[in-house]
Amino acid sequence: MSSRGEIFLFKNDIVLYTVTDILGLTENEKIKVVGTPLLKKFGVEGEKAYLKYSTFILHTRILGKTEDYIILDFPTLNPEKPLGDRKSVRVTPSSENPVKVIIDGKEKIVNDISEVGFSVICSIEEINDVIKGGFLNVDISLPTYEDLIKGQAQLVNIRETKNGDILCGYELFLKDEDTVKVRFYIYERVKEILKSIK
Repeated sequence: MSSRGEIFLFKNDIVLYTVTDILGLTENEKIKVVGTPLLKKFGVEGEKAYLKYSTFILHTRILGKTEDYIILDFPTLNPEKPLGDRKSVRVTPSSENPVKVIIDGKEKIVNDISEVGFSVICSIEEINDVIKGGFLNVDISLPTYEDLIKGQAQLVNIRETKNGDILCGYELFLKDEDTVKVRFYIYERVKEILKSIK
């Protein structure tokens, strides 16, 4: 069983886009995808590629090609830079090991998280309280760390989803060392998501 993903390649000023099946991570933690005609023709070993899956886009590069498959590099984690040289990779936490936040004294389960922000489901009644603006104290509980991460958050958007949920999106303000903890969590969660694809 595989999952659909999107790949973007750049040739000069032209964006090449294809949808393909992601086959998961190999034993040596490389990303294996089905080679589409576009990927086989224009994917060049060593060149950059962007893989979009679920809520994240990974900045990667093509490591190898066969008649049927393309192998992409999994970005390495650099504590000083966001994952894959991208501004922020957003992931959905697992339901078995959720990320929890306490915003201004109210505990919420995180819908998605990046190192610069997160979103939570809000009720229509809560919007009046959160829309007033300003910085709110936030405590984040990551499943990979015992201690709470403390910082501030500011509401930046409110979105209604297709299924009728209302998501309140917050920008996150953390100390550098806490940003690195979130970055490590995201890195491990992306690997976990890709490993679950069979």
